[in-house]
Amino acid sequence: MKKYCMLIGVIIMFFSSTGTILAANDEESTEDRSVTIKGDWFFTYQVNVSEQKNAFKLKRGYLTVEKQFNDIFSARYTQDITIDQEGDDVGNVELRFKYCYLKTELPDLGFFKHSYVQVGLVPRPLIGFEASINDYLLQGKMYLDRMGVISSADFGLTAVTLLGGEMDENYLSKVHPSFPGKYGSIAVGVYNGGGYNSLEYNNNKTIEGRLTLRPLSAILPGLQLSYNMAIGQGNDTLQTPFRVHSFFLSHETRYTTFTAQCYFGTGNQNGYSWNFNRGYSFFGEFCVPKLPITLFGRYDYFCSSVPSIIAPYETTQVIIGGIAWKFYKNNRLLFDIDKTIITVFPPTFSFPTPISQIVAELALEIVF
Repeated sequence: MKKYCMLIGVIIMFFSSTGTILAANDEESTEDRSVTIKGDWFFTYQVNVSEQKNAFKLKRGYLTVEKQFNDIFSARYTQDITIDQEGDDVGNVELRFKYCYLKTELPDLGFFKHSYVQVGLVPRPLIGFEASINDYLLQGKMYLDRMGVISSADFGLTAVTLLGGEMDENYLSKVHPSFPGKYGSIAVGVYNGGGYNSLEYNNNKTIEGRLTLRPLSAILPGLQLSYNMAIGQGNDTLQTPFRVHSFFLSHETRYTTFTAQCYFGTGNQNGYSWNFNRGYSFFGEFCVPKLPITLFGRYDYFCSSVPSIIAPYETTQVIIGGIAWKFYKNNRLLFDIDKTIITVFPPTFSFPTPISQIVAELALEIVF
């Protein structure tokens, strides 16, 4: 309890001092800045080869409204539209929040540039950073989100800063504009811990952080090394431990993207798990020069086991390959094949039986 009181006290002192500085620099203005409306919709035709099923689906529909109040304060509201998969409303279109927060720009402080704080239903440090590099949410979730370890958003507070200012305009326009710190970036936050689509079932708060370094910004500007962590309890009443340690390497150029991730941890954000987890993931993308075509592939491995040498354990392997055609700005038509192999190893000397599932899809992303 004392550590949470100290944490809350530090946050209050931080906002109080920051608010004083911002109030001194922020003159009243009658200017009514425009509201920006954006959309990102994922439609797909999926064929489950293993189960011999096929269907047209709405995978996700994001509708974002952004309001810039002045040079310091802005707000974002994003609807997450999908199909209800359970309960009495199964099959109906389900509407929920993905993001809903107030963003406050902070003054530069020495080496820390372009800093800001988001309060409300906010992005979490790890998944948002990974998704900014692996731009294939149209295909599916990021590695640890897909494995049920941690989600992309939650109720709480996120603070972000760039190290040493921004990369040059050539990098921003031709390689990547997200988290463009010249020497890296930092993101830290405090959250309920259960994710944006869960109620809070305990009084625990999860502390998460990401440290990203760009060690060779002059020679290899696209190379970044990241460490991600989360410490807290699972979202249950049993005080199950929740720990995440992830090492993430990424390299981006105008035509190529490569990422490698190594993870180990305990439990997951949903709770009711004491399992030890470990795994790794690789992702690669190649953009065909002078053509709006990209080729991509991904491999995930995840192993989960209870803390006993005689207990069973389970592994999940995911193999993804596909091709995408980009048309009219950022709209895309994508074809991919996704193979998942789940193997449960029993505590005896009997042979495990892997269960595989193959899904092929033709997906359309509509961006406006």
